[in-house]
Amino acid sequence: MDLTKTNLKSRVSAIVLAVCLLLMAVTSAVGRSIQTSGGSVRTQEVEFTTDVGAVSHAKLYIPSTATADAPAPAVILCHGYTASLDAMEPNAIELSRRGYVVMALDMYGHGASTLPPAGYSQAEMGGITDYAPDLGSYSALQELAKYDFIDLTKVGMLGHSMGTAAIQEGAYLAYAKWQNVYNAALAKALEDGGDETAAAGAAYLAAMGSGIVLPGSMVLTGYNYNVRNVNDLTYNGVTADNGVFPLFAAPVNICTIQGDYDEFAGLLWGVDDSREYTSSFKFAYGTGGASNVPSGTYFLYGDPSATPLSREDAVTASASAALTLTPIRAAYGFDGTHSDTYYDQTAISYGIDFFDITLRGGQASIDPADQVWHGRAACGLIGLMSTLAAFVALALTLLELPFFSTIVRPEPQSMSTVSGGSGALKYAVLYVIFLLPAPLLYYWLIGYPYYMQPQWFKFLTKFMPNAFFNMAPMNSLMLFNCVMGVIFLALYLLVFFLIAKKSGFGLENTGLKLPVVQVLKSLLLAAVSFAGVYAVVYACSALSGTQFSFFKFNIMPMDAVHWVAFFKYLPVWLLFFLLVGVIYNSLTRINNAPACVNYLLIALVSCGGLAVMFAYDYGRLFATGVRGIQYIPGTTSAQWLSAVGMSFPTALAGIMLFSLLFILPITAVMSRVCAKKTGSVWLGGFLTAFITLVFTISHMVVSM
Repeated sequence: MDLTKTNLKSRVSAIVLAVCLLLMAVTSAVGRSIQTSGGSVRTQEVEFTTDVGAVSHAKLYIPSTATADAPAPAVILCHGYTASLDAMEPNAIELSRRGYVVMALDMYGHGASTLPPAGYSQAEMGGITDYAPDLGSYSALQELAKYDFIDLTKVGMLGHSMGTAAIQEGAYLAYAKWQNVYNAALAKALEDGGDETAAAGAAYLAAMGSGIVLPGSMVLTGYNYNVRNVNDLTYNGVTADNGVFPLFAAPVNICTIQGDYDEFAGLLWGVDDSREYTSSFKFAYGTGGASNVPSGTYFLYGDPSATPLSREDAVTASASAALTLTPIRAAYGFDGTHSDTYYDQTAISYGIDFFDITLRGGQASIDPADQVWHGRAACGLIGLMSTLAAFVALALTLLELPFFSTIVRPEPQSMSTVSGGSGALKYAVLYVIFLLPAPLLYYWLIGYPYYMQPQWFKFLTKFMPNAFFNMAPMNSLMLFNCVMGVIFLALYLLVFFLIAKKSGFGLENTGLKLPVVQVLKSLLLAAVSFAGVYAVVYACSALSGTQFSFFKFNIMPMDAVHWVAFFKYLPVWLLFFLLVGVIYNSLTRINNAPACVNYLLIALVSCGGLAVMFAYDYGRLFATGVRGIQYIPGTTSAQWLSAVGMSFPTALAGIMLFSLLFILPITAVMSRVCAKKTGSVWLGGFLTAFITLVFTISHMVVSM
């Protein structure tokens, strides 16, 4: 009987592994079917060289109804800062199944798109060196001209956050270049002796025949109208008195979609409460003077009273915008945060409807509220969770091999045995002490890690990227890991020498005491398990074209640049997760507590303090419209304001916290599973370091 139980127990990990791999394959296949609308949409990966020499990567969604004989309208999708093109998948799925050709673009430094080589410039942007704020969106527009199944008179652009800023710059470049052709042709026609009317007609034909692709419709989500300082055309020091909206004279129909609880409202619109964004001066600039516009209102550019148009009138006005030079505007709000725009059904339906109005004469082939992307998102989540479980399941399965089985030891006693009220109180005090540093220092250390060289946006407050550590958000996370690691190590040593050692506990109780050869075997086992499952991630992506991603949570295939960065950041992640593995298993774990209780305690200690801070921060946001912790500590001081000129919001650090609150408790439980099986912290520390690093780095922006 005992032998049967032992054999069954040894097979559990293999069974779990098989189930996880099966789920990865199935969710990829089902996700592919949803992504392609059951095969009626084909997808195609494309690369092209941009106007400033970068290599941009994009994914095309091509409906079967789009042909050379019946060309379809097209929409370019541009993601936000801590994302890549897969984040735009819900919009891509819904637009393509409605007959739009969709190009989802990796912005410069994101996904598989490179940064431009040094020394680039754009004449229409003042010829400033190393400045290309469109991030590849202009060249993506022009790339559409290569496809005969696209109607180039019906092109739209949709962006989120950074992507919204970029598409406005791309549209501006297109119209500026078109205007340059027009002006040159007009001057030539007048010089040749033509009258003004004939010269204007000839210039218009020349510009239209230049091949420059122009957008006619734009959806701006999670970002303001790009209002520049009229004095130097930068975004610095923009006020209601010195602003200019470069696209004001372009016949582009534009709508804004803003979450009611957008964390960036203060930085972007200049209003603390996002629900009031239409009262901002930037909104007035982008609409020609309108203010306090109710959600869902269509109106004409330049109408300060924002006289509502019916949907039919909006269709008529948008269709004639190129002739009247009076495009339409629309403003929407929805019940969500900044990042919710990616995955909010209402926000997505607003964008679909606006494109139907402005690109398809008001015709909706499918009701905008009828959406199927949720199934693809569910597949992404199930596939992601299966991937995470597979890493550990493969490691435990390989532990049964004679070569790796030698690393297994009896698990030592933890420092913590709780008995009686005083014992419970002492444990609780220590538990809370270890919870406190992370929430108290998180916003200080993470800062506002936004660094995009082509946009000239360099907001990182603590650890600027450099040629070696070249990813701004990862630098902030590395700084956080380093400082937390030093604090945790100091606290652990105090507990060890002042309390535990006096009770007879020694190095063997830390889970670190293991022969060097066995430590190296643990590292090899972690590496093999990580590489084995990650190879399946690559295979699933190659076969299905889908990723294991959901919301801000991703484990994706990486290009060479990301792999190089992975190994640069890896030493810090290894040290940190080995240390927290020691804390989880030799201090947080209670000897006389049930296993399920220990798993819960370890999961909570990994992120409990951050979770409480997050609950307060976002609880205040949903209750009042304003974050509980609105600005990074230290950036509101008089000295900081005099030196920098602005306080940095906690918005970006808050968004990064979403991912940490997801992955930290999962890897904490993984650490416990591995330690319980092997009797040491080495396997769990190595494996969780690999997993957490790839989870954070695979979709992250390369800043330099």
